[in-house]
Amino acid sequence: MSIVVRMVDQDNNNSSSKTFFQASESVKNGIPLTIKLPPIKAEAGLLGECMRELYRRREFTDAQILCEEKSFSAHCAVLAAESEVFKDELLSGAAGGGAREIRLTDISNPEAVGFMLDYMYGLDAGAWQDYNPRTQDINKDVLRLAERFKLPGLTDRAVHWMSKDLTTGNVVERLSICEDFGLDLLREKILEQLTFNRKALAEISHSPKIMQHPKLMKDLLQMTAASSPGQKQKRA
Repeated sequence: MSIVVRMVDQDNNNSSSKTFFQASESVKNGIPLTIKLPPIKAEAGLLGECMRELYRRREFTDAQILCEEKSFSAHCAVLAAESEVFKDELLSGAAGGGAREIRLTDISNPEAVGFMLDYMYGLDAGAWQDYNPRTQDINKDVLRLAERFKLPGLTDRAVHWMSKDLTTGNVVERLSICEDFGLDLLREKILEQLTFNRKALAEISHSPKIMQHPKLMKDLLQMTAASSPGQKQKRA
């Protein structure tokens, strides 16, 4: 659209046409208006919260995890997203259709499976102190599950629980668990504490329980010798 203004030359009595203004397409369609709205609120974690609610209600589950006489319902999508091992096992059993089953024959405490699923669904996120397996046997099964399905975060929870309430009565068992599951950092921290507590170190070194763990007994005896006054004087 063009607006044309005719200009007249009074002296020559001539007229000429010049384009005075050409409306833009935006003006043709109306005058633009600008408003500002608050930024869109991020809804991160919305899907995760929905899946957690479905898990709590046991709705739309399509996988069964069997342990001893107990069955746990879960969602294949969550299991596969959290663990490549779970993903491979679920894919290998997908041919038959229907709900998929995974039987855990090496786990004797079903409570450990519950802890694993709570971790995978993020039910205990931000509340590590709530992790309390009650017994060392349950905690060991949690470690087995974390090792099998490659869940390092679950291992961390079990390790933190093992670091609590340490005494000379249970430290040998926990050190042996560290050896079995390769928990080198916790083992190092426990031995470090024993080095600074000669009375506790002497008690453990003479405990009947230590006889069942030759390697650990050797390490403790070496620590006992190194911390003895005579050995310190020789070093001096």
